[in-house]
Amino acid sequence: MISIQSDHHYYFITKKNFFMRKSFVVLLAILISAGAMAQKGKNYVGGGADLSLPLGVFADDFNKGVGFYVKGLLGVGQSGAVTFTAGYTALKEIADFDETSTKAGIVPLLVGYRHNFNGFFVEPQLGYGLYPYKHSSWEGFYTETGHAFTWALGAGYMFNNKIEVSARYQSGTSTGTTIGIFGLRLGYNFSLAGTKQSGNK
Repeated sequence: MISIQSDHHYYFITKKNFFMRKSFVVLLAILISAGAMAQKGKNYVGGGADLSLPLGVFADDFNKGVGFYVKGLLGVGQSGAVTFTAGYTALKEIADFDETSTKAGIVPLLVGYRHNFNGFFVEPQLGYGLYPYKHSSWEGFYTETGHAFTWALGAGYMFNNKIEVSARYQSGTSTGTTIGIFGLRLGYNFSLAGTKQSGNK
């Protein structure tokens, strides 16, 4: 068992293969479905900046975090896309001590489905998360990485199929403990190919 430790709370992320197997089975099913339908839509690749606000007990000890993300979108029909998202967010402990510091990170690896409504979109996601942690003091430093099943639910707006702004709730859960954030995102998407006809609607 791995803990992300602050002076007041411990955030436990268990390295059990159960969570990894569960995530990979679901991701594989989505990938197979995406491969069968991707040629019916329009494909994009994009990236941008993230602002993450910790929630719950996580917010008691860590400040807001900043980071980046990259995303691929495989079009499904005229209004949908299967999405693949990875990123990194860095957070620092609120407490300020001269001799010690604690930093945490969040690395989501998520697959999702985005449905568009004339510019607006909703996007549920699930997958796996890495949670690196570093504690430094005058004695040296200690690093560790936790792992957990991770999911997110987001919504936003895409301007001219290029610039997107969105908000999401993201959660990593293991052994009853949740590391939750509310995220704000600004990104830019590049089109990879033109729209292909999908046949009957």
